[in-house]
Amino acid sequence: MPVVLLTRPVLSFIRNMKACALSLLPNIKESYESCQRPCGFLMQYELKHIGTQFGTGWFACLPRENLDFEDGLKYIQDHPNDAFMHKYLLHLAGKFGPNLTCQLIERGKDDNPHLMALMYEACILNDRLHCLTKRFDGINIKQLAEYTPLIYINWSLKKDRNEHADWLKLFSENIHQHKPIPPLKDLGLPIPFDQETMDARHTSLVTITELLHQGAPQSSQKGPCKLSPAETSRRAMERLKAIHLVGGPEMKMPASLSPYALQVPWHLEVSVSTGRNHWQLTGLQTSYGKGLNLDEARASCLMEVVERYSSFASFDDENALHYKHGYPLMKACYEDLRKKYRDVLDPNEMHLEVPYQNQPLYWIVGERVDEKGVHPVYVPVQLVVLFCNLDEISLTSGVPSTGLAAGNTLEEAKLNSLLEVIERDAERVMPYSRERCFLLEADHPPVKHILQRCTKEGIQIQFLDITSEFGIPCYKAFIQGAGGEILKGCAAHLDGKRAAVSALTEVPFHPSWPRAMPMPDGLKTVNYDDLPDYTTGDVKQDLRLLERLLLMNGYRPIYVNLTKKGLDIPVVKALIPGLEMLTEFDRLSSLSPRQFIHYLKAWN
Repeated sequence: MPVVLLTRPVLSFIRNMKACALSLLPNIKESYESCQRPCGFLMQYELKHIGTQFGTGWFACLPRENLDFEDGLKYIQDHPNDAFMHKYLLHLAGKFGPNLTCQLIERGKDDNPHLMALMYEACILNDRLHCLTKRFDGINIKQLAEYTPLIYINWSLKKDRNEHADWLKLFSENIHQHKPIPPLKDLGLPIPFDQETMDARHTSLVTITELLHQGAPQSSQKGPCKLSPAETSRRAMERLKAIHLVGGPEMKMPASLSPYALQVPWHLEVSVSTGRNHWQLTGLQTSYGKGLNLDEARASCLMEVVERYSSFASFDDENALHYKHGYPLMKACYEDLRKKYRDVLDPNEMHLEVPYQNQPLYWIVGERVDEKGVHPVYVPVQLVVLFCNLDEISLTSGVPSTGLAAGNTLEEAKLNSLLEVIERDAERVMPYSRERCFLLEADHPPVKHILQRCTKEGIQIQFLDITSEFGIPCYKAFIQGAGGEILKGCAAHLDGKRAAVSALTEVPFHPSWPRAMPMPDGLKTVNYDDLPDYTTGDVKQDLRLLERLLLMNGYRPIYVNLTKKGLDIPVVKALIPGLEMLTEFDRLSSLSPRQFIHYLKAWN
């Protein structure tokens, strides 16, 4: 996108002429200013799919109008915490050449800190521009961080950001490419954590098996009977159509190992008028569902629509809107809020990429489970809803959907949300080890059919046991492509059979894709019926069992009820402080002590 730069004398002349003309013509001046800032103006964004890699889709919120860099720069001066616009401009700046980048840096030094912050971010995030960071010598970089809502400048100032770089590279290649990590004695790298930190992660671990042997407390209250997949999908479709959310016909999804895979388009529309941020986000989205039969796939797909629709939120200055349970907003620093209320979630408990430094945030009330029961807790809104963009700083480079789940009952939604957090955490901290890989055999007809079809088509399916220290069954089903790429699906469940099937059906694969690498020799075979099952037969009891397990290991789960009016199908966001929320590995990632401990265990 072309950017025309004018010299400062020319710009000054134009501004002076404009001011002179407007002072002579008050009516024109009033008209001009109203055009620049229309009453009730909402910046229009569209959520667009920008790419897919190995089955994972990537999205960005882009201006609906094709704004150029100069228009966007003027906008962020009035809306400095609009992260959508800031990321859009950062994307544009990343395409600039060195000469234009240098011109913009020099221009920013002329009392334009928003431009300076933006160009510094572009330089530290783009390798070909990194050498230009020397142009910022003598600039207070810490002060520049105050002119961006994003975490990148504060990340660049982390003193220890390079200390763990070698370890992060090893773990990233191990988990995403299945490259073995040599034993510690062969690496020549310093141990990244002190002994006290690692010992704190070893104290009094209780597994699900040990908890059941102790006799986990049972409740006399049973939950309602579970709805069948057919009943679930029928109810969901009726309610989605009633609010005109469905955007097109149900279609088959080709790139999947699942015998039944569906996709449904739906309409996204949310708006925010909070502080200085006033915007609307729209777009036609697609949700997916897989299963061993058509009813399962349809229920999975429609409940994902419910989950995603409920996790996008509209806000005014005082409330999160359209939720069944009202959520007043409160803007405050953590320390100030902590002085007034019994329980406030410290954002730093969520293993952020950059430490939170007590900046003002927007908060809503969730509920925390502890040994004494359930009580209110304030949580940052941006850790709860998707694509949150309020007038505040960002805590992360992007909050994932980890911990979002729908259910036919509130208990079912809570259980599903906890299991997803446990799954994503295990995927992040459990290293790849060939000793933990296995082949699956099954007599259960639907599962047997999938495995036989894969064998017939030359698709080499392996499973990796990534069950973490809690003992909740968690598996990664994967295909290793000819180029070494890993196509995978992961799932956790109290019933290991459910976890294995969910992982298997989540694996993305298309017949036109390159063939998989040959199966390595010597892999053990596990029978489907021999996978562990810790379910009680009742959703409510299963939830209490899982909550009890987390509490006994020092983790106190938090829930935020995201059930929306009109739809009235339970959706929950679960946060488990202390477990990993951000599962991707990149230059911003932090090294987890638990991940390092699991690596040491693998070699012991």
